[in-house]
Amino acid sequence: MVNDGTSSALVADILVLVKNNVVLFLVLLVLSRCIYHRYFHPLSKYPGPLACSCTRLWKAWSVYNGHTELDFIDLHRKYGSIVRVAPNELSFASPKAAHDILAPGNGFTKTEFYKAFPPKHAPDIFTETREWKHAAMKRVAVVPYSLASVQKMSPWIEDVQNEFIAKIGEYADSGRVCDLGDLLHYFAFDVIGEFAFSQRYGFVAQERDIGGTIKLIDNVQWYDGIVGQVPELRHVLRESPVFQYLLTLLSPPQVTQMALGEIAKRKKNKTDGFFLEPERRDLLGQLMEGSARDPGKFSEMDVFSVAHGAIGAGADSTASTMQSFFHFILSNPEIHRKLSEEIRGAHLSPNVTWAEAQDLPYFQACLLEAMRLRPAVGLSIPRYVPKGGAMIDGTNYPGGIVASINGWAVHRDALFGDNVDQFRPERWLSGDVRDMKKHMYQFGGGGHLCIGRNLAQFEMNKIIPQLLENFDFELVYPGRPVKSHSTFFVVQSGLEVFVRRRK
Repeated sequence: MVNDGTSSALVADILVLVKNNVVLFLVLLVLSRCIYHRYFHPLSKYPGPLACSCTRLWKAWSVYNGHTELDFIDLHRKYGSIVRVAPNELSFASPKAAHDILAPGNGFTKTEFYKAFPPKHAPDIFTETREWKHAAMKRVAVVPYSLASVQKMSPWIEDVQNEFIAKIGEYADSGRVCDLGDLLHYFAFDVIGEFAFSQRYGFVAQERDIGGTIKLIDNVQWYDGIVGQVPELRHVLRESPVFQYLLTLLSPPQVTQMALGEIAKRKKNKTDGFFLEPERRDLLGQLMEGSARDPGKFSEMDVFSVAHGAIGAGADSTASTMQSFFHFILSNPEIHRKLSEEIRGAHLSPNVTWAEAQDLPYFQACLLEAMRLRPAVGLSIPRYVPKGGAMIDGTNYPGGIVASINGWAVHRDALFGDNVDQFRPERWLSGDVRDMKKHMYQFGGGGHLCIGRNLAQFEMNKIIPQLLENFDFELVYPGRPVKSHSTFFVVQSGLEVFVRRRK
């Protein structure tokens, strides 16, 4: 009994001490945690900023400031190909490491980063972290996103092309300054509308962001990118009961309304099944067919999530790449001249075909070089190392840590030749091009390649040569870089040009 009384008194004294010195104890707790992570953690031997070894807030701050891709290039140039960017995370910049981390079937899995992206109740192919579910969704969605299916949608994509060309012609005839970057973004959204829903939303025709869709996606992805670095915060922010209740008082976001509205329209359509027009096998119709065949593996909620994801990600990435392409080309007069000569000497069809574009080697080199220097995704791709550990670029790493890849850093490896910061399409016309292509991560890598890559490449290969075939472009402000910031994608603005019809 005496011992019990003594123990109780001791505990009480300790609690009083803590209560009276709570700030001091919190400081000591944080300090001791930082000391452990900095000097005794399994990753303590890897170089990196002091702040990164103690907290993930450095990454969140980097995303908040909007230039994560440049921050990671600087980190790797300062500290080497392997950098500790968080207490439990290493960033790898070597192409071999990227291949090992992203290779299909290697046991590396998606981290909690992806759970910050909406919609919470319906993860899409990008945000789904369960490998079995990701595979089941992909089996259905890969069919409408295949190159063959995309090509069958060519007549309707070409309708958008022709409207876009006519719009550019209006600027050429009037002599007005054209914001080519914005128009390319509008074009990409109208293509997504036609491909996914047999619906053009009028971005190009009205030359504006319909319903604030682009702005909303940009803001949401900025939030997602920040919270994704410290994903526990999602429980007290957007996923909190208070926030969820407030959402019920508001109209659904425009992106959600678009997806839900199109699904409802198909349900009412009794004549042509899941398609508004029987000959137009668009994305949504094929997804609904897949759900009808096996709703246990691909539910109606999966239909919504994939359709929602098409709107949320399908245009931003394509627009960013096209904006980069034109800025690089127009900033380099000799490259612009060579490319224009190739395109104009090829006697292309009025609506350039996929096959014709593949036979333009210099154009293909310019497109690859734009995607190398400025991949559309600015944030890193994180993966958990398998429980038992794994080999990355010849070295074994402990299980449970996070291994991440930033395409902007990887694409500046010596594998890609000399002067990696320069736009030099010729690097793709000689040397070991196959090895360079193998280590390009503009569409992700391995088993998690962007499912929309065929659509993105198809529309870029058709519209860019068509524009350069018909028009001469000149930067209004030569030498001025485009403005950009990273949310998840690298969002760009300021690509203002003078346009003249080709003589």
